Amino acid sequence: MTDLTALLAKAPSGVKEQALLADDEARIAAALAREHITLDKAVAQNENYFLRLLEFARSNEHCTFHCPGRAACDHVVKGYTAKVDAHGYVSYAPCQAGKAYEDVFSSAELKEAARIPALYRAMTFANYDGNEMNRDALAYGKTLSTGTSGGRGLFLIGPTGVGKTHLAVAILQAWVQNNRSGAFCTVPLLMERLRECVHSHERKSRYLESLAKVDLLVLDDFGAEHDTDWVREQLLLIIDARYAEGKPMVITSNLTMEEFEAEGGIASQRICSRLAGSCEVFLLDGADRRTMPLCQESCNMAPLC
Repeated sequence: MTDLTALLAKAPSGVKEQALLADDEARIAAALAREHITLDKAVAQNENYFLRLLEFARSNEHCTFHCPGRAACDHVVKGYTAKVDAHGYVSYAPCQAGKAYEDVFSSAELKEAARIPALYRAMTFANYDGNEMNRDALAYGKTLSTGTSGGRGLFLIGPTGVGKTHLAVAILQAWVQNNRSGAFCTVPLLMERLRECVHSHERKSRYLESLAKVDLLVLDDFGAEHDTDWVREQLLLIIDARYAEGKPMVITSNLTMEEFEAEGGIASQRICSRLAGSCEVFLLDGADRRTMPLCQESCNMAPLC
């Protein structure tokens, strides 16, 4: 327990009223103890930190004992609670109620949380236009969607328009119907999202952690953007984290693993090693459905990618 005697003795005159001082001391000490924080000695002896610690203690008390839930949150910073480190630095982070509410991968509305683009939401197994060449991939996709694939994912390779995205989305939609979390990410848009986090390490870490935690992750258009070391490093972070946790992925790509590996360095080699060890690989083939005659295309329930 940090000794706050020196700190409280030097408290600013505006907060030295004896009737409140003992209470403030107890509140700060209790909040620090709840969070298992031991202040640096220099902080405990610096009067400038007293009000900061009191702010932290009041926030901690409110969120620990009087939280009304995310919807009715009456905290000064809605959905957030004060945190303090050993150096006396106070910041605000999502409280447990707020974090559960805001984390799209732990929401009760799993289908909405999967973030499947509106254009793709009609893509299901029922309207998947399979063929003899894609029969095995479809069968394995259905097995994966039930959670009985032993944790192994699926790597779908093929030219544009043969149904890779449709099959991946159909798997994801069946997966979340069984009350499991899932997420859909188009790799170029994912990289754009991560670039937006470049000046916020904490925000990027939370986002990458969400991608690592979700039960099933679909990475669509893998390989469309991989021509820089930075992109390959981000992909490796995501894939390595999921590989370590044994969480399945469904990946669609116009490139084979060999082509992806040949165009990159050590990061590409490590990515392909993990994918080869955790995914079944299927080549989809057939006519490009995007170029079908209009009369045929209109018979399809959803566009195929």
